[in-house]
Amino acid sequence: MIVVQIHSGLGNQLFMYAAARALAHKHNTSLYLDVDTDCRNGVDHGQYVGHSFQLDKFNIAAHYPGLPGQGEKMGASGLGLYSALKVRLRENDLLRSAARRLRDNGIDPARLLLKLSGNEKRFFREERGDWGYKPHFMDLPDDTILRGCFFSYKYFDPIRALILQELSLKVPLSAQSKAVEERILATESVSLHVRRGDVVTNPEYRSWYEGVVTENYYRNATYWMRERLADPCFFVFSDDMAWVKDNLRLPGKVVYVDHNGPDAGYEDLHLMSRCRHNITTGFSSFSWWGAYLNRNPDKIVLRTRRMNALDHLNHPEHFFPSDWVIVDS
Repeated sequence: MIVVQIHSGLGNQLFMYAAARALAHKHNTSLYLDVDTDCRNGVDHGQYVGHSFQLDKFNIAAHYPGLPGQGEKMGASGLGLYSALKVRLRENDLLRSAARRLRDNGIDPARLLLKLSGNEKRFFREERGDWGYKPHFMDLPDDTILRGCFFSYKYFDPIRALILQELSLKVPLSAQSKAVEERILATESVSLHVRRGDVVTNPEYRSWYEGVVTENYYRNATYWMRERLADPCFFVFSDDMAWVKDNLRLPGKVVYVDHNGPDAGYEDLHLMSRCRHNITTGFSSFSWWGAYLNRNPDKIVLRTRRMNALDHLNHPEHFFPSDWVIVDS
């Protein structure tokens, strides 16, 4: 069994799942999602404010907390004590509080649990910020526990057909989303994702985007599509639609998709993937997946020249597929 720790927003969750799924597929073994307690409960904590577990809305091939028999699966894998400690941590308020204090003091509760359960040598951690593709990842053995973001399509692109199948929705769309999907399929649709939120409020995240994703980029990207497509219709997705309407003058037909809240991000992601073409937003894993899951064989995907404004975090050749088109910012 491969175990991957799941945290953060939906786009990041998908990268974690896909990379771990590729490793499990190589070993012909099962996959267990060790969902961060705060993520699973939608608790506001630290850098993962308000993010909720949404992978259960897809046809994933994995076990995760809440599924019948998941404890037995972990026990059979030789990771039973680790699993038991994780369950106790999830169910005990005092232990959860202690885990938060450990994180606040630079101690990883997961690594501590691994040490206590005798599984520390099975742990593979991608350090925060070390997001380049690691070829040796696929050499990791069975029964490895993974923690990281794994921001590279190269981990799972060899099994893309399987990933597309498993990351299709298993839950029905809302009536509003279904109506939008019908408009998407009836037009020369282009998704445009504008990320604001924590990119504006969090100084660290803002430093990643400065000069990479600009109003000029959105202008260049939309006009690029307008010049090459017959009568495109832009479907706009954003966590700050008021800013979009006040600041971006988009050419031609525009549909603002603003009916889904954060807990229905999977619906927005599905709608983006149903557009014929996509405009992504720099280092946004959410818009990245909207484009990657697009099955149109003739799709055009536009992306920024850089992945990240900071040189040591900038690995565009690992993050963006080679056929995505660069548009200057």
